[in-house]
Amino acid sequence: MELVVDANVLVAGFLRSATTRELLLDERLGLWAPEHGLTEAEKVLMSPRLRQRLGGLSPAEVRSLLVQLTARVRVLPVSAYQRHLSRAQQLAPHVEDAPYLALALHLNLPLWSNDADLKTQRLVPVHSTEDVLSLLS
Repeated sequence: MELVVDANVLVAGFLRSATTRELLLDERLGLWAPEHGLTEAEKVLMSPRLRQRLGGLSPAEVRSLLVQLTARVRVLPVSAYQRHLSRAQQLAPHVEDAPYLALALHLNLPLWSNDADLKTQRLVPVHSTEDVLSLLS
């Protein structure tokens, strides 16, 4: 199964959820992300508060672990899905969600996100982590 994955899932896999982490590394999933998604996840994970929560990891350690966690995620630059951005901006409940929706439109794939607001739009199917688990069962 192929999915576009958003930053909240990447952060969840890094921080707390063994299930999410296992899914991110599961070979049954083909995962895609906009370049913006990895940048967003890294920015969140680099905050001093979160690094402290992670046991005081250094920025280099956070980057290294994020690279490992996202090794199977195929990243596309904005130029690949640029033509879908205006439509995605109309659909997105928050401006930062537009790149994920645009990439999902470009690839004609569902989006994996735990952001319930994304489910308010009807053009791109949105699956939570629980949905992904259920679909794989």
